[in-house]
Amino acid sequence: RMAAPVIAASLTTMAAFGPILLVGDVIGQILSALPMVVIAVLIASLIECFLVLPGHLSHALPKERKAPGWFRRNFDAGFAFFRDKMFGWLSDLTYRWRYATLAAAIALGIVGGALIPAGKLGFEFFPSVEGETVNVTAIFQPGVPQDAMYGLVEQVEKAIETVETDLTPEGEDLILTSFAYLDMENGRANIALYLTAAELRSVRTNQIGRAIRENIPTIAGVDRISVREPRGGPPGRAIDVEFSGAEVPVLKAASEELQAVLEGFEGVQAISDTLAYGKPELVLELTPRGRALGFSLDTLGSQIRDTFEGNLARRVAEEEEEIAVRVEQVSDASGTAALRDLWVRSDAGNFVPLSEVVTISERQGFNRIVREEGKTVVSVRADTDTTIVAAADVLERLEADYLPGITSKYGVQYSLGGTQAEQSAAFGDLRLGGLIALGVMYIIIAWIFGSYFAPLAVMLIIPFGVIGAIWGHFIMGYSLSIISMMGLLGLAGILVNDSIVLVSRLQERLEEGDSLREAATGAARDRLRAVVLTSLTTIGGLTPLLFETSLQAKFLIPMAITIVFGLGLATLLVLFLVPAIIGIGADIGAFFSWLFVRKNAPSFRGLIRGDHHSIPRPPEVEA
Repeated sequence: RMAAPVIAASLTTMAAFGPILLVGDVIGQILSALPMVVIAVLIASLIECFLVLPGHLSHALPKERKAPGWFRRNFDAGFAFFRDKMFGWLSDLTYRWRYATLAAAIALGIVGGALIPAGKLGFEFFPSVEGETVNVTAIFQPGVPQDAMYGLVEQVEKAIETVETDLTPEGEDLILTSFAYLDMENGRANIALYLTAAELRSVRTNQIGRAIRENIPTIAGVDRISVREPRGGPPGRAIDVEFSGAEVPVLKAASEELQAVLEGFEGVQAISDTLAYGKPELVLELTPRGRALGFSLDTLGSQIRDTFEGNLARRVAEEEEEIAVRVEQVSDASGTAALRDLWVRSDAGNFVPLSEVVTISERQGFNRIVREEGKTVVSVRADTDTTIVAAADVLERLEADYLPGITSKYGVQYSLGGTQAEQSAAFGDLRLGGLIALGVMYIIIAWIFGSYFAPLAVMLIIPFGVIGAIWGHFIMGYSLSIISMMGLLGLAGILVNDSIVLVSRLQERLEEGDSLREAATGAARDRLRAVVLTSLTTIGGLTPLLFETSLQAKFLIPMAITIVFGLGLATLLVLFLVPAIIGIGADIGAFFSWLFVRKNAPSFRGLIRGDHHSIPRPPEVEA
């Protein structure tokens, strides 16, 4: 008897969770286990439900039913009174005033939807887990001696010790260990602090980072010091603006101007770009005389490299070893003097001083140049303190007030990367997955009920579950996130389960000869216990997650909020709104039947059954 609705309910839930597998990048990797576990569990539950549970019940239930006990008799009597009198009266009332019922539900949705544009409910792309490290990075100006670099590390470590002394509560440990790395070649120092587990300390990681930032003194010879508190989750930075379409010096100038702009935003920190300065470089430019003598930069470059690095003349095999013979030039001069005193050979075999065929100039070089798809790109990156400012607000200001001027001034193009790019890609995948999920659910429900209209009546409850999720985030004080959006997919599959059970019973009552009004309100009464139990068990299973204090579970709480509150509100609406929607559908069908094809148009009863033959207009529908 329950095979069709139970199978349909399981298939629609699988269809709802399955599209999460379409989400790519790191977000998809984090959550890909969820749909696979749900689908596997549902398949196992179907097997257990139809093949294992009946056998267990045949052994567990007594052969002769005993008289129920005092508690059972009173509970059943109380529930029957509530179902038939109180709930039955309310169900009949909401069906009779079905348009008012629908209007009240829509009004609740409008008010809930208004929370977002009104600023009462924010959006955070990914509720990342608090990190347990703090990184301090210092970039030195060219020419800073090594002793000064060592001195900086010592000053930063003293500032960290001061912060630890001031912030650490009695009986707690804040910093487990620290590790310093000094890159002499590229003029960079990095100090990594490893903190105790987030659950074991009362001082948050961003507080530690902020205190270190405030205590680091201004140090001569340091171009920039940044303090970062990496968080768990997608690797993208909160702010990531990528410049391209110009020469490297121009891109660097645009990057520096944008960094100066970002420094004016409160709460924006750890500002840097991917084009860091490196060692000073000597630039050679060919003179007209050198060009006339047949020199080119390629031939000059080869001779200069051979002079200073040597030229591999030949390889000699000696027993089981191979010996490389390299020819090098010995010079008493060093540094740039050795380059300026160098003589080079022309194609004609003449030797001339290098300074006669090239001009030598000095400029600041770059540590690393990044190219993507053949184009040189520079990315300006920064983090935000979410307690002060949201990254989305900063990016909105940049695109409105600053980026157009910078791009026109330097003739470059920009694009947004980092979290913004990940967000666009994830929402694109979710949009496609949502459409696929809704389409598959419609096909499954239409196949089960043999009707084109029944799936619409069943699935119209989904938007009201979304409203419940919005109210849940508002009540619990959480922002909406990509995890909430994925929870909505799962919620859609769970919501239609109650509707399927209800509509299935409605069909049975119609086939037994009930009027549409009797079938709709009677089906709500008949399935009250099943609907409430289905929802309460799901809500009860997820409720402990709502109050989980572990910071590692924080990113899962929005999904639990979505399902718990969405299912809680939608359960009430299923019992009252679905019968009302069915009645409204009957009204519309009867109206068009009366208006256009009075004798041949099917009524809603025929539509809900999948029967498209001529059926009289339902008697309860007034002209």
